[in-house]
Amino acid sequence: MQPSGTPMVTVMMPCYQAAATLPTALASLRVQTMRDWRCVCVDDGSTDQTWTLLQEAARHDRRFEVHRFPQNRGRGAARQFLLERVETSLLAFLDADDWMFPTRLEQQVRRLTREPELAAIGSPMVIFDEDEKAVGLAPAYAPRPGMSSGTFDVPVPPGLNFPASMIRADLARRVGFDERFLRSQDSDMLLRALLGRRVAVLDAPVYAYRRAAMTLPKTLDGYRFRIRAHAKHFRDYPSAVAPTIAKTLAKMLAYRVAGLVGQQDRLMDRRYGAMTREVEQAYRAAHSIVETGRETAWTKD
Repeated sequence: MQPSGTPMVTVMMPCYQAAATLPTALASLRVQTMRDWRCVCVDDGSTDQTWTLLQEAARHDRRFEVHRFPQNRGRGAARQFLLERVETSLLAFLDADDWMFPTRLEQQVRRLTREPELAAIGSPMVIFDEDEKAVGLAPAYAPRPGMSSGTFDVPVPPGLNFPASMIRADLARRVGFDERFLRSQDSDMLLRALLGRRVAVLDAPVYAYRRAAMTLPKTLDGYRFRIRAHAKHFRDYPSAVAPTIAKTLAKMLAYRVAGLVGQQDRLMDRRYGAMTREVEQAYRAAHSIVETGRETAWTKD
C-alpha cells in the first residue's frame, strides 16, 4: 500500500554497519499513522548487509530514497549529504539503531502545522536495552521550565533530544551540518538553527533510543565536539558559553575517573530518569506494532 499525498516531512537516516538494527528502524517508518512521508538514507560505507537492506526497502516502497558512500565518511558528512536532498518543508531524524513510535510523525507534524511560529519540536526518548526492554527515559526540555514551548535565546545545550526532534527544513538547510564533526554534529546544527527561535516539546515520548549507543569513548568524543560547538558562540554569549564548557569539562573528568574504576556504565545510566507506568505501557504497545510491521515487511505490497 502506497500513499497518494504530497509529503510534508522527510525523515533523514544515515546508516553505518546497521544490518542488525535497520529492519526495526525501517518497520517503524512503515507503520506510521501518517502515511505521506519521505525517507532519504545513505549507507556510509558499511561492509555488512546494510546496503542490501536499503535497496530492498527502496524496491518495495517508493517513499525510500537510498544512496551509498564507497567509504565511511562519518556522520557529519552523511547528514549533510542527506540534508541537501530534502525537498519537503519539515525534517525529522531517525538513527538506524533506533525506532519511532507509530504516531511520532503525525503528532509532530500536527503541532508544527498548527503553530507556524515554532521552529522545531522535540520529545522525550525511551531508552531500551539489548533485550528491547525499556530501562529509562531521556527527558526533553523547553527553554522555559514548566512550559511546553519557549524561545531558545541562549546557546546552552538544546533540550530537544536531536534524534526525536523535527525542524523546519529551511532552517536546517540554512545552517547545515559541520562535516568536520565526528560527534555532536546534531546538537551543533540545532544550536545554530534554533538560536533566537521558538521551540516546543511533546509531553510523552515518541522515540526509542538504543542504550548500546552510550559507550564511554562515544560519550567522551561527544563532549569534545560539544565544546567545539559551543565555543563558536563564545564571542556573542560569553556568560552562557563559559559555564557550559566548564560543566562539560567536569563531566569529561568524571567519566574518565569512572572508566578507570569500572563504573562508567553506572554513571552513564544516571543520564536518564525513571519511567512512569504509562510511559512503559506506551512503549510496549508501540514496540508490538513495530515488531508486527517488521515481521510482515513488504508482504502487503
